[in-house]
Amino acid sequence: MRAIAFAFAALIPMLPASAADTPAERAQAELREGCAQSYASYAAYSPSGSQAPSFSGERYKGDSHYYNDAKPCGEAQYAAYLEKADPGMVAMAYPTAAGKAKAKKPARGASAPAKGK
Repeated sequence: MRAIAFAFAALIPMLPASAADTPAERAQAELREGCAQSYASYAAYSPSGSQAPSFSGERYKGDSHYYNDAKPCGEAQYAAYLEKADPGMVAMAYPTAAGKAKAKKPARGASAPAKGK
C-alpha cells in the first residue's frame, strides 16, 4: 500500500505540466528545434572563421546528424524555416494564422477616393 502511495505522489507533479502543454505549444517547440538543427547543419558546412552564407531554411541533402550544440534560431531564420516547413505542422503550431490571406499592397498610381460634396 505504501508503494502505491509513493507512486501516486510521484505522478501528481507531472499532471499539471502535461495538462498545460497544448498541441500548439508542442508543435511550436518542435518547429523551433527543427530550425535550430537545420541552421546548425547549414553552419557546419562553412569553414571556421569565415562568414557563414545566408541561411536557406533547410538541411543539406543526406545530413541526418543531430547537433547537440545547436543554437536557437533568430526571428529571420525562423521565418525562413517556416516558409519551407511542413504546412500541417505550421498550421498546428499557429492555428490563428492558418489560412490568412497575405496583405495586398495598394496599386501604384491609384488616386485617392473622391470625397462627396
